[in-house]
Amino acid sequence: MRKLAQVFEYAAFTALFCLCRLCPVQAKKVILLRNFPESEGLRALKEELQKRGGFRTLWFFELSFVRRAYHLATAEAVFLNINFSPLAWLPFSKKTKIVQIWHGEGAWKKWGHSAAPPPRRFGREMRRTTAVVCPSEGVRPSWCEAFGLPPEKVLPLGSPRVDLLLRPYDKQALREQFDQEHPQCRGKKLFLYAPTFRDNPAQNPLSHFDFPAFQARFGDTAALLLRLHPLVHGRYDLAGTGAIDLTNAPGPLDLLRVCDCLISDYSSLCFAAAALDLPVALYLYDLKEYTSEDRGLYNQPRDLPPGPIAEGFPALLAALDKPDAYREQRAAFAAFHVGELDGKAAGRIVDTFCCKL
Repeated sequence: MRKLAQVFEYAAFTALFCLCRLCPVQAKKVILLRNFPESEGLRALKEELQKRGGFRTLWFFELSFVRRAYHLATAEAVFLNINFSPLAWLPFSKKTKIVQIWHGEGAWKKWGHSAAPPPRRFGREMRRTTAVVCPSEGVRPSWCEAFGLPPEKVLPLGSPRVDLLLRPYDKQALREQFDQEHPQCRGKKLFLYAPTFRDNPAQNPLSHFDFPAFQARFGDTAALLLRLHPLVHGRYDLAGTGAIDLTNAPGPLDLLRVCDCLISDYSSLCFAAAALDLPVALYLYDLKEYTSEDRGLYNQPRDLPPGPIAEGFPALLAALDKPDAYREQRAAFAAFHVGELDGKAAGRIVDTFCCKL
């Protein structure tokens, strides 16, 4: 029944869109389309467009059903950060530029066309885009494979999300605000555990994290924060872990800025943390299975690690004693996966796709 209702909704939206296509494309109208909680990259583009002046920018999902169809059909540019199924069949004007900036950086876990099997309609959706923006030349081949696009349609212009991350900030003020919201953390280091999504539910990352052992080793000096993938949040009982669940907290950028170390695995947060020069510890308890049976990886972590690698929990605890011993490797990792850290990616994207609008 739910699937049938979705079919009717898509059909109604398509009919409305086609009707609205009778209206002319409006100069300098830009649609920002996200389908993920994190939208920092699109926000950076909006701020850049506002700084330039003369652009009208609209958040797609803040519009009513009818207005979504009208403004999408008459926009001169559409920026999005995730796959959007209607792209596969909506008859956009040739005057409309559709630019995919994606919601993460780097090239680690495989996705898109590299996944087995690739998501339905993903290829057709991506072929309808004008271009995909990737963060660096180093990851361009992997992104071409993931999106199923030739190199000329995958442009290494940088990550606008990282632009926001690199802006000056007052870490002491952020920490004071955090401590007011979470007084049990005052005076302690902050370790953020942010594992990525697993296709195999048997590889539950929380069942492999020894919370009592962490508390026994670091409970007096450090607080453990959790940020789970949106697709798995709510599946697990966190009572008794001693961890603070911040999955639903606003965007991860301020959280990374206030933390002392990121504990992760194949998550794209590793790239943002490295760009921020935040120590990263990799807990890869399922490296063999993830490489051969789950998503698979474009680049092996041991070839260019941003921090110490632990495949067992005792090794992770040992790594957390000295998490900042990998500064040079972290810089090389960031350069390869994130590209030039100059804070000007949004400007390059606007120059490339909007300067003639």
